[in-house]
Amino acid sequence: MQTVEVLVIGAGPYGLSVSTHLRARGVNHLVVGTPMDTWRAHSPAGMFLKSEPYGSSFASARPGYNLAAYYRSRGLHYEPRLGPVPLDHFLGYADWFTANLVSGLRDDWVTGLTPAGGGFVASFAGGAPVAARQVVIATGVRPYRNIPPELSGLPADLVSHTIDHGRLDKFSGRQVAVVGAGQSALETAALLHEQGASVRIVARVPQLAWIDPNPDRISAAGHLRRPASRLCEGWRCVFWDTPQAFRLLPREMRAAKARSVLGPAGSWWLRERVEGVIDTLAGYRVRQADARDAGVRLFLDGPREAVLDADHVIAGTGFRVDLARLPFLPDSLRLRVATFMNYPVLSRAGESSVPGLYFAGAAAAGSLGPSMRFVAGTHNIARVMADRMARCARAAG
Repeated sequence: MQTVEVLVIGAGPYGLSVSTHLRARGVNHLVVGTPMDTWRAHSPAGMFLKSEPYGSSFASARPGYNLAAYYRSRGLHYEPRLGPVPLDHFLGYADWFTANLVSGLRDDWVTGLTPAGGGFVASFAGGAPVAARQVVIATGVRPYRNIPPELSGLPADLVSHTIDHGRLDKFSGRQVAVVGAGQSALETAALLHEQGASVRIVARVPQLAWIDPNPDRISAAGHLRRPASRLCEGWRCVFWDTPQAFRLLPREMRAAKARSVLGPAGSWWLRERVEGVIDTLAGYRVRQADARDAGVRLFLDGPREAVLDADHVIAGTGFRVDLARLPFLPDSLRLRVATFMNYPVLSRAGESSVPGLYFAGAAAAGSLGPSMRFVAGTHNIARVMADRMARCARAAG
């Protein structure tokens, strides 16, 4: 059985960022997962990132490996504040980052994780088990996809989640209802429309919200009034992007803000592709959904009762962290992890109440702030986590 000091479960932005910092500290580790699988196989072609270019770089232990450096290396024009970043550029950046900075990568799936001998043993779908003294769970948001109860009873061929689709052209010529008012719902609707589908958006909010465009230039005084953090711009963003400050809030507020800060809204560059282009039922919620004649009939509550027929429904209804949705985490281990409102309770370094078991990414948002839902959050956890793990490794000898 292979033995490592740290096993990192997940090869997305968080797993890759943690790996570079562990490598810089000489910590023996293994990253397991298909690199950038959520972005590569579960994000639709033609997508752009919601975050601005300056907030789309991974945390690296070595300088010179941000998105701007990748653009320069490929002869691409880079503007830090004028996004958006195309998905294919982002994946190219991730591959370049990985090739230069990440070692010990195993393309496999963890099927079980059990405590053993002061550490853990992980079993895999396609290979021998691995023993590790410390484990990082950085699985991204896919396990936490949320389809609301009123839609969850439909068969899989009639309802799906935005994260289920790497391509949308298969819906060309079909009627699709998109439920939701956030970036994933609105961008999915735009891409569906542009690829020949007949689309209607169903949104609970009375009107769609849009993120204001960033000005092309900001003066020195403007930076003082509205400073830019990796997460977004403005003094509130600085607060939400600072885990030490976030951790001072009451835990009830932390759990609420982890979900709601930078909540449902579309990027400024997306607005012209949706508003006045795609029929939107704002102020409506799905009360009931029935399978009918190879399609779906949605019964809506809103300003007036309405009925909507579609061939397929795509839920852009976000994600809900729940450790019970991690199939490799047995109840005997999961129930030892202290939680609050389904988020694991974590130290500043991301360590849970189970010694040696860490969380990074969306699951860490309840303890470390809403930046953990975005690529920007890699800068708030990777170095601190790696420092803690390196100290534990030295103490264990």
